[in-house]
Amino acid sequence: MPTIEYEIKLNDEGRPCIDLPKDYEHRQEDKFFWIEMARYFLQVTHKRMTAPPYDQNTIDMMDISVRLLGQVGDEMARILWHSMKAAGETSIMFNRWHVYVNTTDERDAIPEHGIIQDEKLYLREEGLVVYVLDGARRFVLRGGTTNDNWVLMSEEL
Repeated sequence: MPTIEYEIKLNDEGRPCIDLPKDYEHRQEDKFFWIEMARYFLQVTHKRMTAPPYDQNTIDMMDISVRLLGQVGDEMARILWHSMKAAGETSIMFNRWHVYVNTTDERDAIPEHGIIQDEKLYLREEGLVVYVLDGARRFVLRGGTTNDNWVLMSEEL
């Protein structure tokens, strides 16, 4: 799971601010998180705004800001989805399994829209290989994408 390490420090004016480590790498996942959090906080604030004490122009500008962050967040989500999907497709080419789960119940619960594991996106589609830790077995989706289509793979594959 991605993590963001930071400290709260005081800036030159004595105002608390976020301080990222000198070796911080600017990752797209972090930027997506920040946009989504800003959108969330603005949405919560906007829902509580009433006139008075706020004037209608301020309320309207807040609404525009929320909608703008929504559009930016949606575009970032699309880019992130494609990036994680490409990473998943690359992983599929080089690994004996694509996703690992603890039990066959977890395997069966993989959503139709896919699963993110190790910052890679795998879609529930024919050819998906799942390693089930309980029993140390690999299953592949063949002939469809329902739970009836999981086929136990032999170890020599």
